[in-house]
Amino acid sequence: MKALRLIAVMLLAFAAAGIALAQNADQNTAGPTKNDYRLRVLQPAEGATITGASVQVIVDTEIPSERDMRHDSSSMPHPDVDVFMDETLQGTMRDEKNVVDIENIVPGPHKIVLLAKNRSGEVIDRKEVHILAVAPKVAAAPVVKVAPAPAPPPPAPAYVSPPEPPAPVVETMPKTGTSDPMIAAAGLALLLGGMAIRRFA
Repeated sequence: MKALRLIAVMLLAFAAAGIALAQNADQNTAGPTKNDYRLRVLQPAEGATITGASVQVIVDTEIPSERDMRHDSSSMPHPDVDVFMDETLQGTMRDEKNVVDIENIVPGPHKIVLLAKNRSGEVIDRKEVHILAVAPKVAAAPVVKVAPAPAPPPPAPAYVSPPEPPAPVVETMPKTGTSDPMIAAAGLALLLGGMAIRRFA
């Protein structure tokens, strides 16, 4: 009788162990499990508008139960987080890395999908974030005012030769002599008479 009870207890123990193992397998045997970690996206926010062609995705990969504990070899590993944009893998966060930069984003709506996995590759959480990418505003080119071209200088005056100096005026002296011999003899007589008067006076 005691043997039967012992066998029954052992069968119950094995059954309980099997149920426990099945439950652990359902919750992912390789930590972290779904119970240990919940994916929390820090950036970008749902519905965010992104200006430009790049966005930085940041996730909290800390295990809540170990947040204030010192991490060592016995600590639970952080989950790996795959980051997809529009169904294309953009990068994977692993260990202490919790940032993925997505480049060359075209303007328009986009869907970012994040999959948190444990070291066995089992998905333990999933999040979606929808964003709208817009092109940066292009600053208007400054208006450059162009000064009007200066007026051309007036043409140089045509060369005019200076006027020729007037011809010198030649003044002719009045003629005092005469060619008449009678008048000459009378003049000579007057001259001699005047000299004789002075001499005898």
